[in-house]
Amino acid sequence: MEIMDLSSKFIGQWEGTYRLILSWLPDPDFISVSNMTVKSIADDKFLVLSYDWQHEGVSQDGLILIGNISKQAGITASWVDSWGMSGKIMNCYGTISEQGNIALTGSYEVPDNPDWGWRIEIPYPTDNALQIVMYNISPEGEESLAGDANYTRI
Repeated sequence: MEIMDLSSKFIGQWEGTYRLILSWLPDPDFISVSNMTVKSIADDKFLVLSYDWQHEGVSQDGLILIGNISKQAGITASWVDSWGMSGKIMNCYGTISEQGNIALTGSYEVPDNPDWGWRIEIPYPTDNALQIVMYNISPEGEESLAGDANYTRI
């Protein structure tokens, strides 16, 4: 499946909630209102998912740029987010399933420790619902839910 085959389900304005999960805290869930705009660029070869959210009253935003080689399941993506990325771009690699589900993995540096992994899952949206789920992956391979966003088309 190609990104251009998915674009009609993604493109548009979305609103919903963004949940940041800081699992080491006693109350780990931080939930805020979130808006997202999805558009295609570069002759429908890429999707841009641009979103906003808040953490403890401070506005945050992020962007996921996704593309793939025509007629191949392999995809590449770049992810940035004002809260967790420290000015770096996370390059991700993954697949689009025949059902249209997007699965991406990347990694990030942790000072004085091995790199940690990151996984982003974007199930194929329905006409009115879009979800993004993110996971932290420890150097030992243990995954934990890091956050999710659930949107409705507006």
